Amino acid sequence: MDLIQFAKTYLEVSENTENLRGRGKVTRISVERLCAGPAIPLLYDFFATRHPELERTLEKEGHNFNDLTSKIIIKKGLEDKDPLCMRVIEKFTEIFGMEVGNFALKTLSFGGVYLIGGVTMGIEQYLRNNDTFLKNFNMKGRLEKYMKRFPIYLVKNETNVGLLGAEERAFRILEKLEH
Repeated sequence: MDLIQFAKTYLEVSENTENLRGRGKVTRISVERLCAGPAIPLLYDFFATRHPELERTLEKEGHNFNDLTSKIIIKKGLEDKDPLCMRVIEKFTEIFGMEVGNFALKTLSFGGVYLIGGVTMGIEQYLRNNDTFLKNFNMKGRLEKYMKRFPIYLVKNETNVGLLGAEERAFRILEKLEH
């Protein structure tokens, strides 16, 4: 609840570069606000505020908070094991795993769940080498035993999913027209 309350205020007033598109009055916090790239600086500020014992190393190195991007925070966490940035990566991965698991269960994605995007690729090694994502993906109470039936795939950025999907759709339409 602290994170949700913090997010409401942050989203209304933060000048961080990742927040400028979504500024304005906030009446609710959707999961997308905490489970997409722009959430990384939000989580960084939340944990820095709530845990002053975690040093704001990026700012000490000369970064202005308003210019911090997800990429910078993730890189600092994964390459330097910065405690504050790692806390952000862990929480983001926890939220991401829960929501992807919810989606898989809602849609019965037995053909697989495909993870794609900049943050996903940024934390790829963390996803592969840490159980935070899978633990939270699978944590569905009495339905947990079903969760292992959903394959999870990481899609590389160079895979042009939109173009490949449009091409597949076009071939299917053409095939129907020929018959």
